Amino acid sequence: MRGTDPVRGFVPTISSAGTKTDTPLIETPQSISVIGRDNLDTRGSETVVEALQYTAGVATHFGGKDPRYDSIKIRGFETYGNGQFRDGLREMSSGTFSVFRTEPYGVERIDVVKGSSSLLYGQSGPGGLVDVISKRPPTKAFGEVSGLVGNFDRFQGAFDVGGPITKDSTLLYRLTGVLRDSDAQIAHFSDKVKDDRAYIAPAITWQPTANTTLTILSDYQRDLTGNAFPLSIATLSGGRIAKVSVLPFMLGDPSFNKLEQEQYRVGYQFEHRFSDDLIVRSRARFGHIDMEYKYLTFAGNPLAPATSFPRVARQALEKADSFTTDNHVIAKAWTGPFHHTVLFGTDYQMLNLDNRVFTGAAPPISSINPIYGQMIPNPTGNFQSQTQDITQVGVYLQDQIRLQNWILTLGGRFDSVELNTFNRLTSRPQDTSDEAATKRFGLTYVFDNGIAPYVSYSESFMPTPGVDFNANPFRPTSSKQYEGGVKFQPNSDVLVTAAYFDLTQKNVLGPDPVPGRVGFNVQTGEINSQGFEFEAFVKFLPGLNVLAAYTVNDVVITASTAGDVGKVPLLTPRTMASAYIDYTFQSGALAGFGIGGGVRYNGPTFGDALNTIVNADYAVFDAGLHYRQEKGMNYALNLKNIGNNGAYACTTSGGCQYISPRIVTATASYRW
Repeated sequence: MRGTDPVRGFVPTISSAGTKTDTPLIETPQSISVIGRDNLDTRGSETVVEALQYTAGVATHFGGKDPRYDSIKIRGFETYGNGQFRDGLREMSSGTFSVFRTEPYGVERIDVVKGSSSLLYGQSGPGGLVDVISKRPPTKAFGEVSGLVGNFDRFQGAFDVGGPITKDSTLLYRLTGVLRDSDAQIAHFSDKVKDDRAYIAPAITWQPTANTTLTILSDYQRDLTGNAFPLSIATLSGGRIAKVSVLPFMLGDPSFNKLEQEQYRVGYQFEHRFSDDLIVRSRARFGHIDMEYKYLTFAGNPLAPATSFPRVARQALEKADSFTTDNHVIAKAWTGPFHHTVLFGTDYQMLNLDNRVFTGAAPPISSINPIYGQMIPNPTGNFQSQTQDITQVGVYLQDQIRLQNWILTLGGRFDSVELNTFNRLTSRPQDTSDEAATKRFGLTYVFDNGIAPYVSYSESFMPTPGVDFNANPFRPTSSKQYEGGVKFQPNSDVLVTAAYFDLTQKNVLGPDPVPGRVGFNVQTGEINSQGFEFEAFVKFLPGLNVLAAYTVNDVVITASTAGDVGKVPLLTPRTMASAYIDYTFQSGALAGFGIGGGVRYNGPTFGDALNTIVNADYAVFDAGLHYRQEKGMNYALNLKNIGNNGAYACTTSGGCQYISPRIVTATASYRW
């Protein structure tokens, strides 16, 4: 069984994300969550953010709902631009506006690795990573067509077909597609923002022998969406911002605001087994993004109380080409009483980015009598213009050493990274070269009853663009994590994980405190994240599945030049909790019918650096009804945020955003 195979039911048992060696989850000395296809379908997940809403250690909608991106935090750190992976390969992107977007209908499972993970993946954020696994061609023919309708004028059609092409099943195929016409599922402004999508994903697998597999994965996606920034009002006290609130008033214009993105990816996954003890794997992917984003924003202080608001028009144009490849060998052998699973590999990552941002005039808007549909010319003034090339080459070695019930995991890695940026406005190049060595070790003891306590240590790094006042390039940010916990999996119907972690990120940028150096940074910052996570996937009896998660995460700035030592970073909740129960009748007149419901709690967060402005905590409820069978008609009704909780999150620098409003969708599908 491979660590990328479909999850049967809700309870995962194996993952390759944490070791690249198809290791059972209770033998992996790190906290990993896996969300399978049944889990995604039952809760009606329409985005990656929705897919991860019941995952321990993961904060979703921490800054409100944004239809442009799947923004999440793992253990207090954002994964945006550094923790997004697909099929084991990093999704190289600009980290600004153009990022690869994910269609959940084309996903087989989502693996979340929590904490520092550079040993296997190179440059990555400290909090962890999200690895999206694409649907693969099946060995048995099947098909599905579905239609979805929902509030916010949401209409979607999809299909998923696949199976053998040849009689001997040496050639398999899969074709998945989605077409959507919808308004964005955002509070108050859904009729002013689109959320249209066209998606097609062909895949072919060639299996000339039982030991050799080559799969070609590809997809094309075109999106039309955007964002509607609401009006943020600041209350001043003593010349300082004392409170930020939000009004359902759009500062942009639906005739101008839009984000249009076209992307495609094509790659392969290859495996050859010389024997069960010697396996060679290779994978690679090329990706392209072409993005245009037009929006209106404040031309002055974004929090100034007034009735007429000056605006400025912006247009961002980005093109990105990326290539990633990973090649490794898995060898298994005995040395006396010790059994070794050795992983040795190399990987390469490349990104070429062209970024241009234009600025221009825009008419002001009145909060008393707003006028939309105005003619706003495309901006022509140069605001930003640069090219950027990033390359990374890495070599890694890992050994999983088993002695009876003990498993010791050791690993080390070396990376070389180059970042070349050319600013066309100043004609100034900026080149940075970094080298980093990272390591990991872990120790697990697996009792015969399925209890597995473990301890681990891991590291990660991320290159930091830019230079200080003296033109010295910044060092990569680095992180170290200590983790201890226990996993319990007595059978395939139960997986419970409890983990404590202590994670520190160093070399964080902060403002240069020397007078006369305004606008320059120094690299003396440090952030510490400590916490406890509990997560359970349990099938109590046939048809009854329960998800539960609880997180306590203390994130504190421990070194800084900005006077915020001891404070909590913006929009970082300390406490999160969730639970979802789903039951499907197994017999009788109601066989195939099911009902489910869940609750999600997000603790209060801070909206300013000094922690004087607090965003209130909130809880939302979800529910679902469904009828399922292997073949024939299937139906589902999903409700998210049933009470239409209107909570929002604000910062003194970025304004406010509402969380996801009440969403209702009805789906009918036919399977054969």
